[in-house]
Amino acid sequence: MTDAPEPRRRADRVVRVLVAVTASLSLIGGLAVGASAIRWYTLRNIGTVDNFSGTDGESGTSRPTGPCSERACNYLLLGSDSRAGLSQSQQQHFGTNSDIGGQTRADTIMLVHTDPALSKAIVLSFPRDLWVSIPGHGKNKINAAFEGGVEGGGPQLVAKTITNLTGISIDHFLYVDLNGFQQVVDTLHGVDLYIPSYNVNTPGMVGGTDANGNPTETYYSEIGHIVDPNTGLDILPGFQHLDGYQALAYVRSRHLKCDIVPDFARIGRQQQFMRALINQMLKPSEIAKAPTLVGPVLQNLRRDSGFLPGDLVNLVGQLRGLSTGAVEFRAVPGTNGWRGSNPRLSVVLMDPVARELFAAIKDGKPITGVGTELELTPPSEANTTVLVLDAGSATRASEVSAGASEVEDVLTQAGFDISPGIVSGNVPKGVKAPAILYQPGKQDYARVVQAYFPGLPMVERKELQAPVAIVVPSGYHPPSLQPSGSASPTPPTATQCPTPSA
Repeated sequence: MTDAPEPRRRADRVVRVLVAVTASLSLIGGLAVGASAIRWYTLRNIGTVDNFSGTDGESGTSRPTGPCSERACNYLLLGSDSRAGLSQSQQQHFGTNSDIGGQTRADTIMLVHTDPALSKAIVLSFPRDLWVSIPGHGKNKINAAFEGGVEGGGPQLVAKTITNLTGISIDHFLYVDLNGFQQVVDTLHGVDLYIPSYNVNTPGMVGGTDANGNPTETYYSEIGHIVDPNTGLDILPGFQHLDGYQALAYVRSRHLKCDIVPDFARIGRQQQFMRALINQMLKPSEIAKAPTLVGPVLQNLRRDSGFLPGDLVNLVGQLRGLSTGAVEFRAVPGTNGWRGSNPRLSVVLMDPVARELFAAIKDGKPITGVGTELELTPPSEANTTVLVLDAGSATRASEVSAGASEVEDVLTQAGFDISPGIVSGNVPKGVKAPAILYQPGKQDYARVVQAYFPGLPMVERKELQAPVAIVVPSGYHPPSLQPSGSASPTPPTATQCPTPSA
């Protein structure tokens, strides 16, 4: 787009930044006020464990001291498939800890790096099947480092494993199991998420496994659902309000129709969910509830004793950058392979280029595109940046057209990075209708966007100000919404999976 952006774009960006900053300050202030009413000190020990001391970086260098609000910090976020706390009926469906072969395994492993000086946060996901050296235990999948669970030193061993692998020190950990995740989402009264339609797999027989790992087949008669019998997922595409059970099923599913590499596909959904969740929590209506949510949320999490409620507030404040583009999502790149013997294990072998990513995080340097694309897996919505070109209001710079607003709503609730905002301008030369534009080499990202707008053509353009842009001319409304803005009962179905280029 060669035309200069209208003044509305600059004003729009200023408003976005002010909203984000105000939201953060309101959250911190609200928590402080709420804390005095519920006795802040009573929160200090809720869900804490004492067997975590963090780790120092490479070459024996000691990590800095002081509050994370004043220095760079690294948080280890862990989610496990522990069945503890699930009801008897849920354990019959998902299996017990004994059925899955141990106490706990880390289904989700993320490193969150925050740096107040740079006003930036990085969320780095580790495939659970990543083949690594576990200190004192030899080679294994990285999720095996958590086998001892929270009480058995699992977080400390995972932290040591990651530090040995990356050279990055770990300051704190935050952990949630299946029941805890479900309860946290229910405490937040659910999460709004736009579900793409390409994974629709009903009606018909859908394969899965029982609690003992034996193959099963289940017939689903409903038309147009996305189901996974292994996790209990059963949702429709389009705008959905997920309760704790379905949110848990969505982020745990790794055998949907379009999942070529299950571990990588699930990472994409987890990052998408995380961005959508934080976007939702930054709404003024949600921030107003913050003081009453701190205690209930903490009761469903486990953390090290040094990770105080105030640190959690600081972490949320850092993640506010999701709305301004100051949060980057990455995943440790790798390829499928086989290791071990008796049994032979299907694992993820780390790509050596990952060391560039580790070094950039450790040294506080800009990150290249490493970790944004994974083998045979489309980019996640969370690291797909999309600009909305509002050509429907090019002559009314102070207004946003209904169509552009609706397009941004779809992108927001689908977990895309919408930090470029809505830009007022003319339809680019040569583009005659609504379209998805993309920079050279960014066609894989455009395909992810097209899955949510299946009727729009993709057009390569060199002059774009973002990797992907959606042109919204006058009168256009996304097919997933009625012109009034209400959700359509029959969302469009994208029949093709957004498979990346070979």
